Amino acid sequence: MTVLACLAGAANAAPYVLPENQPGALTAYDWTPVYGIDALYAIGDEDTVPDMWGARASFSLYSQQRASVRHQFSLNVAYEMGDKKDHGIKTDMHLMPITLGYNVHLAVTDEVAFYLGGKAGYTIGEAEYKVAQYKHTIDTDGFNFTVGAGLHIQCSDAVYVRLGYEFGRTYVDKDDVKDNFGQHIISLGVGCQF
Repeated sequence: MTVLACLAGAANAAPYVLPENQPGALTAYDWTPVYGIDALYAIGDEDTVPDMWGARASFSLYSQQRASVRHQFSLNVAYEMGDKKDHGIKTDMHLMPITLGYNVHLAVTDEVAFYLGGKAGYTIGEAEYKVAQYKHTIDTDGFNFTVGAGLHIQCSDAVYVRLGYEFGRTYVDKDDVKDNFGQHIISLGVGCQF
C-alpha cells in the first residue's frame, strides 16, 4: 500500500508540458529559401543584337507571410545565346548575366500576385561576327540591369509559377568597344521552396 501511495503521489506531481516549436520549422513570417528556374526569350532592341534564348537559375529569400505586400531578394545566373544573319554578316552572341535582384509582390489573392522588380549585376559575354571567311570576336562584358513586372501564381505551399516581362540593358566598356545594347525579355519560370 505504501509503494502504491508513493507512485501515485509522484505521478500526480509531474506536470505535463507541451513541446515547444521544433528547431528548423518555418512559420509564415520567416524568410523562405526558394530555388527557381526560368526559360528566357530575349528580343534585341537593335539590328546588330540577335534574338536570344536561354535559362536563368536563381536562389531567393521570399517573405511567405499572408500579407498584401511581400518581398523577394534573389541571386541569379543566366545563360543566353542567339545568332542572326543580316546583309551577309552572321552574328553569334553568348551572354551570362550574374545579378542580384529584388521583387515586391502585390497580392490580389493569397495565391495570385503581381510583382515589380529589378536586377543589377555584371554580364560576361562574347559576340562573333563573320563575313565570308573573315571572323572578328569581341568581348561584351559589362554592367547590366533589368526592370520588369509579371504575374506570380502560388500553386501549392511549396511551388509557384511566374510569367514576366523585363527590359534589360548591358553597358560594354572595353578598350576596343564602348557600346550598350538592350533586350526585351519574356520569362516563364517555376520556383520551389525547401
